[in-house]
Amino acid sequence: MKNVVRKICFVLALAALGLFFVKDCQAQMYDYERMSSAFVNMLDAATNYLADNFEVINTNKAKVGEPLPKGELYSYKGINPEGFASMVGKEFAKKTGITIKFVSQGKDKLGPRSGYNKPDKWEAEQLKKFTKIQYPKGVGYGEVELVSDYNMVYRYIYPLYIEHKCLQCHGDPKRSPTGDGKDITGFPMENFKLGELSGAISLTFPIE
Repeated sequence: MKNVVRKICFVLALAALGLFFVKDCQAQMYDYERMSSAFVNMLDAATNYLADNFEVINTNKAKVGEPLPKGELYSYKGINPEGFASMVGKEFAKKTGITIKFVSQGKDKLGPRSGYNKPDKWEAEQLKKFTKIQYPKGVGYGEVELVSDYNMVYRYIYPLYIEHKCLQCHGDPKRSPTGDGKDITGFPMENFKLGELSGAISLTFPIE
């Protein structure tokens, strides 16, 4: 009888220990998801601010929060939201080991504007998932990926959709500011429509 009781106690102890590890793992994954979401939203907010003030940056004597001065020279200064996101992501990776970047497949025959923006296999699968009607719009997705036998990362990706401010560079090529189907940055305009999925912000978080 005592042996039976001991075995039952041992099994219960193992079950409790297993439950503890499951809860601890779930809590850890929640932390990774929460941090990933915060990083992604911060970068998204920064690029949105840049997009909102794109004409201010490129108009001589213009100031944030004030009407654009009439008759002033308008010229591209070499700063755009996607390039900014890539630059910040590379610097962030150097300092933290966390990779964060903008990814896109472009549209139709036009691929991503930069090789750095080309999605890998996992990112491409998530982008395809985001285009499905049943997927809730504006909701990110994260999961653990096994890189090698002893190396795991947490991956998080957040979809981005075309807004009015995006159309001046990614909209109808017939409205090209230079008259050749290209935007002010020199890239072909993709003819995206309002509300379409343009890409995503992807983050890879090393698990220690």
